[in-house]
Amino acid sequence: MKYILPFFLCLSSIGSVHSQGIDTLDTLLLNAYKSNDSSEYYFSKSKKLLKNKADTANYWYFRFFRNDVLRITDSTAYYSNKVIPLLKSLDSLERIRKIYERLYYQELRTGKYEEALGFTQQALTIAEKMKDTGLVSRHTSDISIVYHDFEDYEKGVSYGKKAYKIMDEAKNKNYKYLIFANNATAINFDDWGKADSALFYHYRNVELLKKVDDSLNFTFIFNNIGNTLLKTKRYTEAKKYINRSLVMNTLKGNIYNLATNYTNLATIAYEQGKNTEAKENFILANKFAQESGSIEKIRDVVQQEAWFYKKIGDYKNALEKQEAFYKLRDSVFNDERAAKVTEMETKYETEKKERDLAETRANLAETELEVERKNKFIYGSMAFGLILGLLGYLFYNQQKLKNNQLRREGELKEALAKIETQNKLQEQRLRISRDLHDNIGAQLTFVTSSVDNLKYGLQDKDDKVSDKLTRISAFTTQTIYELRDTIWAMNKENISVEDLQARISNFIDKAGVADSKVKFTFQVAESISKELMLPSIKGMNVYRIIQEGVNNALKYADAKTIIVSILEKDNQLVLSILDDGKGFDLKNTEMGNGLNNIKKRARDLNGRVHINSDNKGTIITLTFPMD
Repeated sequence: MKYILPFFLCLSSIGSVHSQGIDTLDTLLLNAYKSNDSSEYYFSKSKKLLKNKADTANYWYFRFFRNDVLRITDSTAYYSNKVIPLLKSLDSLERIRKIYERLYYQELRTGKYEEALGFTQQALTIAEKMKDTGLVSRHTSDISIVYHDFEDYEKGVSYGKKAYKIMDEAKNKNYKYLIFANNATAINFDDWGKADSALFYHYRNVELLKKVDDSLNFTFIFNNIGNTLLKTKRYTEAKKYINRSLVMNTLKGNIYNLATNYTNLATIAYEQGKNTEAKENFILANKFAQESGSIEKIRDVVQQEAWFYKKIGDYKNALEKQEAFYKLRDSVFNDERAAKVTEMETKYETEKKERDLAETRANLAETELEVERKNKFIYGSMAFGLILGLLGYLFYNQQKLKNNQLRREGELKEALAKIETQNKLQEQRLRISRDLHDNIGAQLTFVTSSVDNLKYGLQDKDDKVSDKLTRISAFTTQTIYELRDTIWAMNKENISVEDLQARISNFIDKAGVADSKVKFTFQVAESISKELMLPSIKGMNVYRIIQEGVNNALKYADAKTIIVSILEKDNQLVLSILDDGKGFDLKNTEMGNGLNNIKKRARDLNGRVHINSDNKGTIITLTFPMD
């Protein structure tokens, strides 16, 4: 009481072999296929237009499908024998496969399972040659159906699962073939008495149904769920699914499936004690089963009628129906036929292995030839490549020598130009430093001397003027010192840490002489190489920051100790100037020129400066990159 995989035959699926004059012939053959009353007329007319093997194959092909629609089994066998040799000579694999598929359904419908198995095995063989994964899965599901109808449910489940795996592992999934495979597996589990397993595969199909466009072609899903629920006595739930299928099958006019619907509804009715409703449904079930011509459908109705009459106590009808059922069943099942089915399966598997082995040998032979061709090509290419490589190496080596010579000449010219530029720069520095020393230095020294003379001449006469002259003299003297520092920096392209250390130590010593109350300390971390070089501008900025920091401490901090230290941290130099003076309030103190100069020079060094001050002293920390 369930559906096998349905078939859908449309004109586009029949196809045609193209040949000269095919348009006129094709039109006549299509009319012959579709016409109910004039079919023979069109076939007769089209036969006069046959000109070659392709036309003749087309003619017999349409005649086969016309008789298949009419279910004239003798004629379909006759026409298939006519058309298949022609199609084989034309290498028309897809059309041969379709004929075998239709023959499979014809024999399955009439209960000739061994013949049905043979035809679907041939269709499967062609699908494998075509390398059509979807069709391979489809025909594997068909084999599962044959074993189901032959009541070999274990093999039926095995082929159903195999069909699903084939399609599920394909690159491009076709969900209808997954549905067919699940359905084949489920109905085998159902009649095997394993309802839970059957429902698992049925419900999986309900989910897959969302992924196909033509859901009306899969009405069997709902009827088969209802059929399994019926067997577990869940009649109300079963009826809901079967009625859903019934509506869809009525719309499509699917006689085969309607026979199943009404058989299941009759069974539910008599199980619920609705005997009148059961009889009405049995009448419709018999009608559609007979029209379908399916031994399986007729057998299912008769079996359910026998159980129905037994249940209501009508033993005469029950016995008649049961005997009719056994007669139908015996026409299908016997030991001889079972042995033949087994033999056919063994034969098919053996032939398949032989085909695979032959194909493997052919592929191996072809591969060996291909390898031989490739080897010859490779060896020839290698020899040619070797010659080209040798020529290329010689050319490359010559070019490399030439390039190296040009590069060395270029490097030499560049070095000479650099040396010449450095010499010019050094001469320029020396000239500027001499001018500064001889001219501006001398003039500043003269100014200092003149101011001191004025101060001496004005001594004890005007204290205010004397103080101003003292400040001018001190400022001029300081300017001379700074000018000397500038000349010192200009005479050097780079300043080593050792040079900087000596210069700073000299400055601190002078500051110590100026204010003997203050203890000075200058520290350079041992991790800093004395040979570390700083560009002269960078070294001068460091020196000036130390000057500013120390002078600020001397002028304003009343400090007893000033410590200057330089250390290395994370590839950066860290300079700190620490005093223990009275400090100042950063928030409420306006920055003077000294602190602003320190911040400006820190920016010039691409560094950052941090000033922290309280009543215990002040620390200025400068961090800047060594490079």
